[in-house]
Amino acid sequence: MMDRITLFVGALVLLQISPILAMSLSADGPVGVNFCCPDEEILRLRKVGDNLPDWSIQAVCVRKKGAKSMLDGVEISVLDRKNNQTQVKRTLAKLGSKMPKCGRGLKISRLHTNLYANATSQFYPYGSGYVRILTDGSHVRLLTDGFIVAFDMSSIIRPAEKVDTEDYCLADTWETDNGDSFDDDNEILALSCDPCLEEVLCYFARIFFNGLTGRRRLLIGGDVRQGVLFDNIVRIGDKNGDNAVNFEEFESKIVDYLKIAFKILDRDNDGSIDEVITNEAIKEYSLEFFEQILKNAVEYFDSNEDASISTEDFLSMLRFNDRNEDGEVTIYELIGLSLINLPAPLYTAYTLLDEDEDETLTMEEMLGFLRRTFTIIDQNIDCYINLQEIIAALGESDLKEDFQLGLTLIGQQYLTLAKYFVDGFIAKADTNKDTKVTL
Repeated sequence: MMDRITLFVGALVLLQISPILAMSLSADGPVGVNFCCPDEEILRLRKVGDNLPDWSIQAVCVRKKGAKSMLDGVEISVLDRKNNQTQVKRTLAKLGSKMPKCGRGLKISRLHTNLYANATSQFYPYGSGYVRILTDGSHVRLLTDGFIVAFDMSSIIRPAEKVDTEDYCLADTWETDNGDSFDDDNEILALSCDPCLEEVLCYFARIFFNGLTGRRRLLIGGDVRQGVLFDNIVRIGDKNGDNAVNFEEFESKIVDYLKIAFKILDRDNDGSIDEVITNEAIKEYSLEFFEQILKNAVEYFDSNEDASISTEDFLSMLRFNDRNEDGEVTIYELIGLSLINLPAPLYTAYTLLDEDEDETLTMEEMLGFLRRTFTIIDQNIDCYINLQEIIAALGESDLKEDFQLGLTLIGQQYLTLAKYFVDGFIAKADTNKDTKVTL
């Protein structure tokens, strides 16, 4: 009996408070957001460093008498929390003054206050060239529940990824490090954190991916505008079977390759590639290193996935060389010569590589050729080869001394360049400065 009374009283109380809860959670209420700076302070954007990726943009609040955000109570167009395609009018309400702590991963986006604004337009707060890079055409929309979300594929913030209210702030007035001030009723900045800018690998992978995909930010298999080389990226990188590769899949494949290289370069198995820093691993390479490069190259170029390389893998690129229109392209059709008519050194090298001379290079044939060549070059039998051993092997094959000198200079030049870029990459990755670079 007592339980029934308690249940009845509880129901009455719930009926009384339900209207209050409905009012506080009403979709018609204001949208709470954090402002970047308090009153009497203004947002200042300043550049730190000179060259990519050394420089970054920092945002700080500086004192300015009379400065006050006009966002509190302003009405803007936001997207409904239940249907991201529905536009509704809401007012902004200040929750507090709080700026996200991002380090070098600060992301500055344009907050669209109008759903029908031009989503492809670039946003330039001021004339300096680096602003174009930091914004990257990023646009976000505000939802009625206080989240912001990217709504176009050009945004660095992943499509459909919501950024919580506590992880971004808004500013309608700002100034640059050269003293220029901006106060535009039609412009609102949204400052959030981009984790990818904090990671060296992600940063460079994204630059590469964006260069490949342009504004689409997606590689689609079978796209006639892309060709077989792009199709191969989709073939080996598509992890969810949708015949497309987005940035997450692209980065994941690069990480897979780096894990292999990392394991090979880490000679003492201490979980760090400090060997590269000490200059040893960049000057000489093991047979395993070359074998892995070969296997990954075959995986990429082997379009028909028959564990071999032939002109058939490039048929879509070479279809104009199919002179007899039989659906196949022979080496004769490709180069206009029969193999026997090639210069003697080239023909000999080909016969050593393609042992059965069927114009198809199998994995076994390529690995066998690589291992035999490596054994000849590795004169001290330490399972590593360097530039000096390569030149010495060519000298034993009667290569003229002036050609040896030329190859030595070219090899040293490219090794120096490789060391420079690797050192720069590692310096950025070694965040704790212990000279121990882990994956």
